[in-house]
Parts: sequence; structure tokens; C-alpha cells
Amino acid sequence: MDGRLFYKRKLPHWQPNEETFFITYRLAGSLPTFLIRQLKAIYTVQKIQPDKLDSEKKELLRQKYFDAFNLELDKNLNEPHWLKNEKVASIVIQSLLFNNNKHYTLWCACLMSNHVHILLSTLPQSPLLNIILQNHKKFTAVQSNKILGRSGAFWAEESFDTLIRNNAHFFRAINYIIENPVKAALVRQWSDYKWTYIHPELRKEYVMQKQI
Repeated sequence: MDGRLFYKRKLPHWQPNEETFFITYRLAGSLPTFLIRQLKAIYTVQKIQPDKLDSEKKELLRQKYFDAFNLELDKNLNEPHWLKNEKVASIVIQSLLFNNNKHYTLWCACLMSNHVHILLSTLPQSPLLNIILQNHKKFTAVQSNKILGRSGAFWAEESFDTLIRNNAHFFRAINYIIENPVKAALVRQWSDYKWTYIHPELRKEYVMQKQI
């Protein structure tokens, strides 16, 4: 397998080209360090247990870790809440849309007060996912810090992603993303939330899936 598809920071990431990813990234300091370490420790122990894991089980384990991380983040809307600033939120969503149809197809996105969920498919000849995210986070961090009159880390260094396995997984990810503000009691309907984006061609199909 092509070694270019792997990079290592705090967790290994597999990055096949022209695949679909559900990604979560958060503001610096939005989760306690001890909690992140605890989740990673559980993931590491399960990953190196004696029984050999095939590729499918490894991906399911990553999915379990990803779900646990998202659960903690969504139920603990801790400070900072810089994404509540409309100018900051606008910079983030416009940055995501800027590379839509250039490096990826952006299917869905939602900005909460301290984290972001996105669903995208990389396009042929696009940069690797980590490069796409690094550029997005670097640009939005600089611009947002200017607005907020601050310096220092804006985003947490690590992003969390899971590879979409099939059509059902794809629509579960969309549902999770757009229902986030509803679960947080910010709006009654997902469509009322200002900082939710769903691809125009997907909106009708998603509504139909919800009715099945």
C-alpha cells in the first residue's frame, strides 16, 4: 500500500484518495487533557491486544474511538466558545466552501460553539486529507485570532476522522451532523440553524432518506 496515504501525529490516519470522511475538529482547550488521554489509552490498549485485528476490525475500532470522542465533545460544550462569534464562524464556513469542488466535495458541515463536524469526499489529484485540514485550520486560526484580538493556539492540533464505509454509514453521518444543534437545544429543526451546511443536491435525497 502506498506509504503516502499514512501520516502520524498523535494517532495514525489512513488517507485513501477519493474517499469520503466524517471529520471532527475542535478549538484548543475545549476538552480536558485528562479526558483525551483516557480515550486514547483505551483505544491503544484495544488496538494492541493479543488477538490479531483484520482491517475491518481495525476500522470498526477506530469508529468506536471516533464515536466516543464525539460523544464527549457534544455533551461537554466547554469553553472556549469562539465559534459563537459570527465573524469567526463565517470565516470558518467560507473557508470550507472555498475549496469545495476544488479539493473535495463538501456534503455537510456544522459549526458548534467549540467544534466542527464535516463530511467530505476528496477529489482526484487533491492534496492528502491532513494537508487540506492543515491549510484550512492555519488560515482560519490566523484570521479568527485577528478578529478576537488574541494570539496563540486556536484549534486543537489533532483532528479526528473516520472513513465512510457504505451508503447507510454516509446518511448516519449526515444525520449526526445536522441534528447536532437540535440535540444541544439550540434550534427545534436542523434547517433553522445558521451554521449548518448541506450540499444542495443532497438536501432532497436526505429528506427522502429521513422519511424511509
